Amino acid sequence: MKKLIITFILLITPMISIGQSGISLSGSSEFRHGQSIIPVNLEAYTSMNYKSRNNQITLSIFRGRKFKIGTFAINASLTYNINNTQYEANSIIEISDYEVITKNIIPKLELWHIVLQRNNVFIYNSIGGYGILQDLNLSESSGQNELYEYNSIIPFLRTGVQISYGKFFVNPFISFDLQEITFEELSDITSVNLKKTIQNYTFRSGLEFGIMF
Repeated sequence: MKKLIITFILLITPMISIGQSGISLSGSSEFRHGQSIIPVNLEAYTSMNYKSRNNQITLSIFRGRKFKIGTFAINASLTYNINNTQYEANSIIEISDYEVITKNIIPKLELWHIVLQRNNVFIYNSIGGYGILQDLNLSESSGQNELYEYNSIIPFLRTGVQISYGKFFVNPFISFDLQEITFEELSDITSVNLKKTIQNYTFRSGLEFGIMF
């Protein structure tokens, strides 16, 4: 995972050097406690109490430039997330305490082409992808540890409309998502069956909104 982290940092660094406008750095740290439902067998479920701490930091950039054929913009982000969840023992199904620590990087890169812009409304097409690079560490009270890795990316094509009302904006879009590509090393992506990936596409709709200060 360390090699993958370095690769994505190298990819996003040139974007930062484009200019200081449109760059943001944000983060959060949250504590939660509650219950989760887990399957006992094919016909029964039970609940387990848990406590969790989630830490997250995100570097984002949105930078555009106007050309004769329209405005092009880069919309990218890189999120590093650590989630530590402690599950309490359940006497009903005789499960002891265990802890799950999830560390992941969530990169997103999207190239926008704004084809039409009128006052506070613009229509755009975009191409890009998002993914997750994840290490999942399971630790049991008995001292047994297990490590799982999960890496995937989803390429997409999108079209959407962004409407602004003062500092508030709303962005509904339709996304043409290709099949999820899973891999262990970045070099594995070159051996993916591209035809199968395109054939197993999915249409998804989405909505983004916010307030700019």
